[in-house]
Amino acid sequence: MPTLSRMRAGVQTDPLTDAGLAWLSCWPTADETTISLCCPLEDGPWLAGRALEVMRSTGRVRPDPERDRYAVGAGRAAPLVLGEPLYWHDLPLVLEVCQAVGEMTGEVTLRLPPWVELAMVVDEDSVWDLCDSLAGELGARCAVVSDGRAIGYPDLTAPERSAPRLQLVHLGVVIPPDWLGFLRPGSTSYRHLPQSDLVVVLE
Repeated sequence: MPTLSRMRAGVQTDPLTDAGLAWLSCWPTADETTISLCCPLEDGPWLAGRALEVMRSTGRVRPDPERDRYAVGAGRAAPLVLGEPLYWHDLPLVLEVCQAVGEMTGEVTLRLPPWVELAMVVDEDSVWDLCDSLAGELGARCAVVSDGRAIGYPDLTAPERSAPRLQLVHLGVVIPPDWLGFLRPGSTSYRHLPQSDLVVVLE
């Protein structure tokens, strides 16, 4: 497997062949890869705690004591933003949750390394399985694959406007099947996520 030092030294590497991992897609993310979900806010445990439980249940997750956890908020109730540094499959990531007062939905965002580093360590199925587990357990209405952007607060009552806007500013969208008709002509499902019943479109 090529090391990051080889990559920084300019040695040509191919993460698919060098690591022997199965990826059928290529994500052009330079600084970080983000998968960000739009989740309903309900009474009960905060999104951050529920998301952490999902991460732990998938295995291959451990805390990262070398990086600082961050939280922004009023000091009571759910924090506005919470960032939990973790290792997943020995990759550093941040599980970031935004739960703003007055909003009907919150964000759960996985901040992963750039794709070229991600693809050297984790196979594509594992990434989508994690996305599906989070989306299914948290009842995510939609999600995006991006190069650092979180999903924000799309208007879920108007998917005919929200779906094309999400597709315009992100590398991929993860949406209910009945939103497919609102995307750009020619957009097709890349993968179905069975637990959440969402479909991935990479365009």
